[in-house]
Amino acid sequence: MSIKKVAILGAGCYRTHAAAGITNFARACKVAEQVGKPEISMTHSTIIMGAELKYLAGINDITVSDPVFDGQFTVIKDFDYKEVMKAHKSGNPESIMPQIRKKVKEVAKDLPKPPKGAIHFTHPKDLGMKVTTDDREAVRDADWIITWLPKGDMQKAIIERHADVIKDGAIITHACTIPATKFHHIYDELGLLKKKNVQVSSYHPGAVPEMKGQVFISEGYASKDTIDQLMTIGKTARGEAFTLPADMLGPVCDMCAALTAVTYAGILTYRESVMNVLGAPAGFTQMMAKESLEQITALMNRVGIDKMEEHLNPGVFLGTADSMNFGAVGEILPPVLKALEKRKK
Repeated sequence: MSIKKVAILGAGCYRTHAAAGITNFARACKVAEQVGKPEISMTHSTIIMGAELKYLAGINDITVSDPVFDGQFTVIKDFDYKEVMKAHKSGNPESIMPQIRKKVKEVAKDLPKPPKGAIHFTHPKDLGMKVTTDDREAVRDADWIITWLPKGDMQKAIIERHADVIKDGAIITHACTIPATKFHHIYDELGLLKKKNVQVSSYHPGAVPEMKGQVFISEGYASKDTIDQLMTIGKTARGEAFTLPADMLGPVCDMCAALTAVTYAGILTYRESVMNVLGAPAGFTQMMAKESLEQITALMNRVGIDKMEEHLNPGVFLGTADSMNFGAVGEILPPVLKALEKRKK
């Protein structure tokens, strides 16, 4: 199916990104320069993703639906787009980001939170997108529906209100706030998988999308043709695209990603050292890895993450794990031992 019409449910609000204090507009500025449209430089949340789809992937019919368009949708016009682009291009976004964050925090004091109020720097209409407060209007005849909805337990009630007008065979993806498995389950419960053959996946930026050009496409539910199509669009629009199992989207893209990355790197390097250097078979290597992961998780569940050091002194590893400091493990173990040394009792 050729994607000609996209519905984006949820416009986002920059106040949470500003509060984090670590985000910038690196990706938005890059796209703005690439297509010669400075207004894109300060787009955020789904609006930057919509701009990418329109100006990089050539999808012109894009509608953004959000109740906030009938509320206090506030566009801050204090900053020169070209100056923001200049700061980011110079490699020094922090020369301008503190002023932007400060202004957002000032405006946020008197502005209601979504869905009654939101902070942006560019109106989607100024980028050629349509806006509405009616999800049914947005999704009707849409080939692809991208959701950026509130937290997961609220999403089914929102989706129920427009489910009956979703197009047969439509692609439906989420961009945040819900596990891909739970997202798929909603459409299964509503009967849309069988009744309308909808294709459920993700179009998850894995970080604030105005800062990083990447997207994660979850496999396991949508057809191969759908996944291939999303990957092609993702690479064109977002710059980088990855597929991953649906149940791994949260561990890879949410706040636990730092832990997942450390754990995954540990497994891969451990595997190389134990199998390639010690010569242990795969089954034995996996059995030992599984024991490690299961027991440390069991300890956390039993005593609580905030009390783990009271029950397992980090110093115990300084005389045991250091004996494994060879092969691939030698790439990552020294800094790990240093971190544990600081925490030993």
